[in-house]
Amino acid sequence: MLGSTSTALPCGQGRDGVRPMTHAAIDLCGLEAPQSAARRIVRKTLAGKADGEYTDDVVLVADELVGNAVEHAGAALDISLDVYEWGVAVQVRDRGEDTAAVPGKPPAADEDDEGGRGLFLVDVLASAWGVQRDSKGKRVIAIFLYRAGDADR
Repeated sequence: MLGSTSTALPCGQGRDGVRPMTHAAIDLCGLEAPQSAARRIVRKTLAGKADGEYTDDVVLVADELVGNAVEHAGAALDISLDVYEWGVAVQVRDRGEDTAAVPGKPPAADEDDEGGRGLFLVDVLASAWGVQRDSKGKRVIAIFLYRAGDADR
C-alpha cells in the first residue's frame, strides 16, 4: 500500500493504462555495488528529462531503497524506472516477503541514531510510496510527480 492516496503502479504501466515514455531496468543480483548501479541508471534515464534537484531526489530514494533491500532482505533483485508525462516511478524488488516490516509512516530518527533515516527520507522526498508483494518477494515503489519548473520532458 502506498504511503499516500495513490495506488501502486504495475511495472511498465500507469494507472490510466498509458505506457511510460521511458523504461529502464537492471538486474542487481550479484553486483558488488548495487547502490552505485541504481544511482547510475537513474541519472542516465533522467538526463535531460528533469532538473538536477528532482533527479537528485530520485537518485537518493533509489539508493535508499536498494540499501534497505540489501540490509534487510539480503539483496536487491532489480530496480526499474518508468518515466511518464506526469513523473517517475521507481521500483526496487527483493526476496523479502514481510511487507509489514516496512512501516507505512516511518518515524524520524533521533539525533543520536546511527540509522533509521532511509525510509523517512523516502517519505519526505517521494510524492507517494509503498510496498507490495509480488511473485519474487516484495517491491517498494516510489512515485515522484513533476513539479512546476522541472525541465522539459
